[in-house]
Amino acid sequence: MLPYLLTFSRVALGLLFAYAFLAKVRDVAQFAAAVGRFELLPRRWVKTAALLFLAGELAVILLLLTGGSWLPLAFALAALLLLLFTLALLSALRRNIQTSCSCFGTSDKPLTYYDIWRNAGFMACSLLGWWLAAEVPITALSLNWVELAWIGFLAALFVMVWTQLGEVAMLLAKQK
Repeated sequence: MLPYLLTFSRVALGLLFAYAFLAKVRDVAQFAAAVGRFELLPRRWVKTAALLFLAGELAVILLLLTGGSWLPLAFALAALLLLLFTLALLSALRRNIQTSCSCFGTSDKPLTYYDIWRNAGFMACSLLGWWLAAEVPITALSLNWVELAWIGFLAALFVMVWTQLGEVAMLLAKQK
């Protein structure tokens, strides 16, 4: 069971970071402006911080693709980036800054505490992957194509639903 969970975490985080990276890299200036709206850094550091975050996201993707002994570093870096994103979101919410997350490209949806819960879920996935990368021998990761396809489908479904956590919660609240 552990190789399946490790593969799920690896694919889910790979999809998440690929989605986030590709959405933001299309308009780096807009992403830098979004980073600036959080009012956490001096203006002169905003573009550099945005570029560093993009580089970190790309590094996570490449490390997850490479696998092997690089997996623990990939999961640790993913958890660190998610923690930093979450702290920035929490800070903006606490200071009542009216802005959007822009976690997945340009958006006009305001920040909510669902964004924090979304990131916490992905952080848990990162930490689980980090732990499993140390526990599961590399030789146990030889899954057949049916298993990989099934895990890939479930991971993609998880990422699609979990990235929309706020909308899902509001939809369920309307059902009551």
